[in-house]
Amino acid sequence: MILALITSGLMRLPTWIGPEDSRTPYPTALQQGFDHLTWACWMAAADPPTDIGDLVTNWCTKPLSTWPLEWPDGAIGPGDQLVIDGEPTETCRDWAVSNPDVISEVLESAFMRDVRSTCRSMGPPGQTVYVALRRLLIDSPTLTGLELLSMRNTFPDLPSWSDWLSEAYEPAQPDDILDGNVGVCRNCDHLVRHTARSGWRCATPRCQALPRPPQVTTKPAKGVVKLRRDLSIYISLPGRPEADLARALEKTGATVLWWPDVDVYDLLAIWPDGRRWGIDVKDWRTPYALARRLRPLPSFPTGHEYAYTDGFVVIPDDRTRKQRNYLHILRRHSAALREQPQTKALSVSQLLTKAKGPTRGA
Repeated sequence: MILALITSGLMRLPTWIGPEDSRTPYPTALQQGFDHLTWACWMAAADPPTDIGDLVTNWCTKPLSTWPLEWPDGAIGPGDQLVIDGEPTETCRDWAVSNPDVISEVLESAFMRDVRSTCRSMGPPGQTVYVALRRLLIDSPTLTGLELLSMRNTFPDLPSWSDWLSEAYEPAQPDDILDGNVGVCRNCDHLVRHTARSGWRCATPRCQALPRPPQVTTKPAKGVVKLRRDLSIYISLPGRPEADLARALEKTGATVLWWPDVDVYDLLAIWPDGRRWGIDVKDWRTPYALARRLRPLPSFPTGHEYAYTDGFVVIPDDRTRKQRNYLHILRRHSAALREQPQTKALSVSQLLTKAKGPTRGA
């Protein structure tokens, strides 16, 4: 509860417009988290943070393992902290989205609710539109002016399409520009910032974790647009492992349907022998937080176009390499996996090995 509340408040801070009530000057979740943490510290005979400023600037920038609390087994990893360089970390994001209030406020933004609602109202054509938009947000978080103009013409008979692009993308900001140019990461395609110390360097978590910084392409800034921040964090970056897995499964002979039934789950891989895999890709740093939030895969009657014979929750390899007991923690603490024992939790490599094996699709 303490982590869910504090991280929820931290995620709200960048868009906090000020107190509605002078008695509660911070986001309610952050204030509640501070209160619960203070009580927990008193119970542990430890000194609590002096105020919310101390909590955010000092406590949240230190490893959670240094906090005077007993965490549940697997809840935090070595070195996990909530804020780095003034920005919420992936650990912060994971714990925030384990809170249903933040799911509805941040992850399920008004933008994505409108996209899903509109696409579902269109019937089968809406599936095509939805997949096209999601793939655009994942594959093209940065666009030139000409590219954006071309994308607007993808569905000329659907006015919402152009409106969605206008809402999803924003012009490159002054902080993104150096000498009239912007830098684009060759690994994730997001805009990067330039600093005197490190030059052009990508700040997305996965790129920062690479042994060598990805190369950067510079281009004139005029007309360049970038995906807005919340869609980058919650749609584009987590969607890249989904897209990579879909392409890898296609190379092994599967026909892959992306986000079936307007995103009730991530991928449906259909094999030539008739076997069908329902797959949810979960790109979470923290397995314990994922286990709390994980929901069973949806079921469909036999013969339904989105029915599957085998279900999988799949974790990107870099997550399981960094935390060797990741899948064990996930399986141990997930009520959804216990409720649906036929759904298997695997790493991407394990799933692809299964796909390439002698009993393909089995």
